Amino acid sequence: MVQISLSAEETGSDFHAQTRLGSIFGKRFNSYKNQGTLYKFLNIPFAKAPVGHLRFAKPLPYGAWSGTLNATKFGPACYQTETRFNLSEDCLQLNIYVPNDFNPSNRKSVMVWIHGGGYVIGSGISYDGGFLALKGDVIVVTINYRLGIFGFLASKDYSAKGNMGLWDQILALNWVRYNIHDYGGNPRDVTIFGESAGGTSVSLLALIPYNRGLFHRVIIESGVATSTFATTNASSSTIRIAEKVGCIHDTLSSNDATFLRCLRSVDPMKLINATSEFTSELGLLALKFVTFAPVVDGELLRREPALLLKDKTSSEFNFFQSLDVMIGNCETEGSIIVSLLPLLQDELTFNISIGIPTKEMCNTFLTYILSEDIKSNDMVFKAVCEKYTVKEDVAEQGRQLLSLVGDYVFIKPSISTLIDHSNNNQGSSTYQFMFFDENSYLLSKAPSWYHGSAHGTELTYLFLYEQVSSVIKFPKGAEILVNQMRSYWTNFAKTGNPNGPGLPVWLPFDRNSSHPYMRLRSLNTGMGQDYRKEYMEFWLHKIPKMLSNPDCDQNSCALPVVG
Repeated sequence: MVQISLSAEETGSDFHAQTRLGSIFGKRFNSYKNQGTLYKFLNIPFAKAPVGHLRFAKPLPYGAWSGTLNATKFGPACYQTETRFNLSEDCLQLNIYVPNDFNPSNRKSVMVWIHGGGYVIGSGISYDGGFLALKGDVIVVTINYRLGIFGFLASKDYSAKGNMGLWDQILALNWVRYNIHDYGGNPRDVTIFGESAGGTSVSLLALIPYNRGLFHRVIIESGVATSTFATTNASSSTIRIAEKVGCIHDTLSSNDATFLRCLRSVDPMKLINATSEFTSELGLLALKFVTFAPVVDGELLRREPALLLKDKTSSEFNFFQSLDVMIGNCETEGSIIVSLLPLLQDELTFNISIGIPTKEMCNTFLTYILSEDIKSNDMVFKAVCEKYTVKEDVAEQGRQLLSLVGDYVFIKPSISTLIDHSNNNQGSSTYQFMFFDENSYLLSKAPSWYHGSAHGTELTYLFLYEQVSSVIKFPKGAEILVNQMRSYWTNFAKTGNPNGPGLPVWLPFDRNSSHPYMRLRSLNTGMGQDYRKEYMEFWLHKIPKMLSNPDCDQNSCALPVVG
């Protein structure tokens, strides 16, 4: 996720409103960034402070407030390693952006943003929802949820078995359902959208039938429920980090009550520091190890997401197909490992800044990135190795590593999910996009062999273009793409169809045709088809066939026709 601080708040006038939960003061801007009238209501609590015995527990509704709530300034972010925020455990709040006119009798479409950051960093306050709100005349809500060990600790104790961060998101959506009408929003017309861990969160929420009625459309950016980082076994991280703060886990006990009491007594910053220390010790394991993420708990997530999507008769799959879905990625999603490469240099025998030797691609990187079923099958492992290796060109081999990570972690699961959603689906829409603009700010910090649209680059176009265009060099025509994307996103939120007047036509994804996708690129926005077709056939058809048939090798496997 791109981390860019918002500029100081511009001056607005106090605006008073009376809501079901109490009186509230927000801010009214007559000309917000020269784009129209905007109302902001910030730091609205949707849950009680998750402290004391509520740490690691499901969130409790905040309910009504006494007096008049001052909603004119952002609140703190949830505890995390990112130090640019004001941090607090009392962080479960949301921010509302209302465009043009404030009238509780309005029924504007609502978009709820779930931020990314690997489930361990980030905050809703980093994203300015005002631009989307004004562009599409929709209400935008940004939320916080607990992160790291606070949000995703996994324990044997029933009261704290994981997914608190997901429960926070669900409670925020319930708040929207019962209160957004006070701000002129339509609770029966809600789209949730997010990127990276926010995208996987959205995708997981769309597989939980318990959420039926809380939202009606989803936009999933750079991460779906079947991505390798979407879920994890967080218990191992919990135990290791707890040891560092003096809380010892009893592996023989069937109850973690004593263990949890200890962790609840620890200063939150000590837990954050222990997490940082633990992460720094991972070394090459950092290429695939997810410290904290949602878990299959048997309650919110009954089974692994891939199994839920495979079972076409399940209530989870039925709920997923009932939603309008847009899924997309950036061209070079594999950029997420670029930030890790300097941390790995001490464990390697070559200079990463120059490139990656071919032998290291297979012997080092593939062994840490690929799943156990692929690594343990010599024939399959060899096929992947041959697919992504090049001879005597360390720079190109570096780029192929990024392609591998992008294909395996992001693109393959995204396209598989699009196929699942669109298959025999007559009731809802399916759309795919790919984003291609490069970010000069990110390129300046990357190895010389790196190129492409990095993971999270599209976020500056959706939320922050006006605030960062003076410090980041954008491609020619970027402002046009910014307006196109904001229109596409808000049109989809209002109708389930991103198309609108003056926009390049966006064809829906169709499993039985050429898999059309919208190519988002400055001065070259238009339709493409069968994104990375050869590589997707390799991952979606060839590899599964090789894994399921021991007599099948990479040359003799008959591939089904795609498209």
